[in-house]
Amino acid sequence: MASSFLLLNCTFPALAGLLAHHMLFRRREWHMEGRRLLNITLVMFPVLVIFESREAFRMTSFAHASLIMSSFFLSLFSSMIIYRIFFHRIRQFPGPFLAGVSKLWHSYQCLGGQNHLLLDKLHQEYGDFVRTGPNEITVFHPQALAILDGPRSQTRKSDWYDLLLPYEGVTTIRERALHDQRRRIWNKAFAAPELAHYRRHILSLVLQFDSLVAVAAAEERPVPFSTYAYWFSFDAMGLFALSRSFNMLRNEEWHYSILMMRRAMKLLGPLTPVPWLAQLGFSLLRNYWVVKDWHTMIAWCRQRMQERTRVSKFSFSLKEPDSHDIAQWIIDDARKCSTIYNDERTLTGEAVVAIIAGSDTVAPTLVFLFYELALHPEKAAKLYEELRKEDIADFKTLQRLPYLNAIIKETLRLHPAVPTGGYRDTPADGIVIDGTFIPGDTTLIAPRYSLSRLESCYVNASKWIPERWTTQSELIKDNKSFLPFGQGRYTCLGKELAMSELQLVTASLISNYRLAFPVGWDESRIKKVEDDLRDQFTAAPGQLELLFIRR
Repeated sequence: MASSFLLLNCTFPALAGLLAHHMLFRRREWHMEGRRLLNITLVMFPVLVIFESREAFRMTSFAHASLIMSSFFLSLFSSMIIYRIFFHRIRQFPGPFLAGVSKLWHSYQCLGGQNHLLLDKLHQEYGDFVRTGPNEITVFHPQALAILDGPRSQTRKSDWYDLLLPYEGVTTIRERALHDQRRRIWNKAFAAPELAHYRRHILSLVLQFDSLVAVAAAEERPVPFSTYAYWFSFDAMGLFALSRSFNMLRNEEWHYSILMMRRAMKLLGPLTPVPWLAQLGFSLLRNYWVVKDWHTMIAWCRQRMQERTRVSKFSFSLKEPDSHDIAQWIIDDARKCSTIYNDERTLTGEAVVAIIAGSDTVAPTLVFLFYELALHPEKAAKLYEELRKEDIADFKTLQRLPYLNAIIKETLRLHPAVPTGGYRDTPADGIVIDGTFIPGDTTLIAPRYSLSRLESCYVNASKWIPERWTTQSELIKDNKSFLPFGQGRYTCLGKELAMSELQLVTASLISNYRLAFPVGWDESRIKKVEDDLRDQFTAAPGQLELLFIRR
């Protein structure tokens, strides 16, 4: 009798676990349901205890409830593991065994925030197509980026892009039609007349940047270049996005909201591979640890957007000219559609996207660009010769300088601002990359960090050689993998603005200063700028200090 009872208590929960896997969890996305599933699990146990004690309370009720729950979850997880190892549609792709079982393996490997190095190592070990998750393939082929994001691409954004939900910005919108609609609004913000206005802000900020460097140069002390680069890029994006600078260059200190944002971005190192874990953590730990910083950063963006909405409403009622910023175009659209008071989450999401995408990408590029120039003083001297007879305050002049732009392109190639990001899902009928068929509804990633170092694409691929873009074109075998700003419908909207920032900062500082590493910086300390790089969606290089010597 007891054995029959135990068998009954195990069999039905086990069958329920199998059905849950095959009829529920395999049939749609569940990454946003982690909190709900956890709550159901926590409620089910006491419910089972009460049910087992319906006649009289017994201690065995806890044992029976535990047995039922254990049978269900053992069956559920066993079914998942067996299916993923032996029956999954991408089981034939090589990769680490545990990666095929669970993405938690990948998350654990990324605790140090160096996903770019992990994926590069897997490429060396397993080849061009590596299974890096139960339903994920990382592709190390030069055609991958064009196929995933090209104008004719049928791929779609993966569940990673729900990271900001319930907030949503143009780069995180997964629905194509809605994305295209929002993108048309952003395109207006980056039209030629607006860019001309933004560039005046850039000139002003570069003068502030230069004045800080001048003080350090006069005192012959190292410049905390990483810090200044981030101050510059965030001040700039504050003006472009919200008509409000963070004034870090002027005040010579970090703005609290940016410090919180930079701390919060560290979460994306280990959590990027596992979107459902990120959502669960954001929900359960919102008042703790760096998760609190994440929510504080979003709250700051929401508050700034609310202020901009009030200012916009006031200026509109007075028929005053609207502000020249990205927020104005977004607010105007919501106002025209009479949704201004219902779009708070969208407006907040757009602010978060603008500030992170527009500043946390320019800053690391500046850091690596000046790092490479300090490592290669002969390249800096060559750049100076190109600049010294030019009007460096004229953006059109900067756009046509071949060596300046070659230096920027080579930095973007070797040190991509987004080392491994850009998750895509294949269409239902799958895709083919270089003769390899990848089944439908599979998540793909094509890491720029590794693609930029393919010897099949570049001679001496791991070396920084700007001349490959000017006089030594033979050093480029295949540049299909060089898409630093993306392409197609997902091309970076702020490409021209970012290039203007990079061009003007570089031209201004190199025209006035020679570069050197601080006294006492040996080779190992210098190399830490690269070695300490953290991949947290955007690149976060190690700290760079430089001596600026007046010419």
